[in-house]
Amino acid sequence: MTKMNFLKQAYTGKNQWYWYVLSLLVIFIATQIGSLPLVGYIFLKDPAALTTGNINSVTSTNLGLALMLLSFAVGFFAIFLCVKYIHGKRALDIVTARPKMDWGRFFFGAGIWAILSILTFALTFLTGDNGDITFQFEPSKFFVMLVIALLMFPFQTSFEELVFRGYLMQWAYILFKNKWAAIILTGVLFGLMHSANPEVEDFGMLLAMPQYILMGLLLGYIAVQDNGLELSLGIHAANNILSAITFTSPSSTLQTHALFADPTPSASGWDTLFILISGLLFIWITNRKYRFIQRS
Repeated sequence: MTKMNFLKQAYTGKNQWYWYVLSLLVIFIATQIGSLPLVGYIFLKDPAALTTGNINSVTSTNLGLALMLLSFAVGFFAIFLCVKYIHGKRALDIVTARPKMDWGRFFFGAGIWAILSILTFALTFLTGDNGDITFQFEPSKFFVMLVIALLMFPFQTSFEELVFRGYLMQWAYILFKNKWAAIILTGVLFGLMHSANPEVEDFGMLLAMPQYILMGLLLGYIAVQDNGLELSLGIHAANNILSAITFTSPSSTLQTHALFADPTPSASGWDTLFILISGLLFIWITNRKYRFIQRS
């Protein structure tokens, strides 16, 4: 039986470049509309933040976090509407080459990445200088944040996976006819999308950006090799949910009522190495189960 190719599903429906540009414009407008409740909340709580651009005082609250993530939820649904009504294809075509979404893959990938992330966090905690890290468990705030994280972060992470590993990677494959070009291009774009994050400003481009680009490359490689986004979706969801509930700092993109706080965070090249090792271990473990890397 011929195995369907995830990237080649880009050729179904209307795939001319202008349809992609139109869809990206619609998706962008949808996310801006979805951010209007957050803008209103900022205006009521801290109007000065609208001019300074520093909205952490607002998004660090649970309501602010939920409203921040709402724009991604709106964008998430906009993607599928564009795929169906602009490209004239199934929503599943940008998700997987399998007949239906493989939720087993999603949860297995999320579980493995969660274990690897917890081990990495424990290793860095035990071996690093962590004198300033404090345990800040506040039940009333933490459990509300936990519910928000479990309900809303999957929209945010799925939005990014659908845009970069689904939509843009398939478009790049149409343009360059090469899977490596598609993986590299979208991996770099994924990193550049995060260039405005506080970590980049605080730690510098040379330390922070390689982490984002490497993550984008790993997610793209896994999606292409496994013929779908299920594992990548699981990784991204587990990564962001765990980050939100376990650790926060002034350099965090989204400051939350996490279990631990570090007022003086630092970064080094070891962080990028840990991501690479975790990614390779993830590929090794999941490939032993799903055999998605073909031997020549």
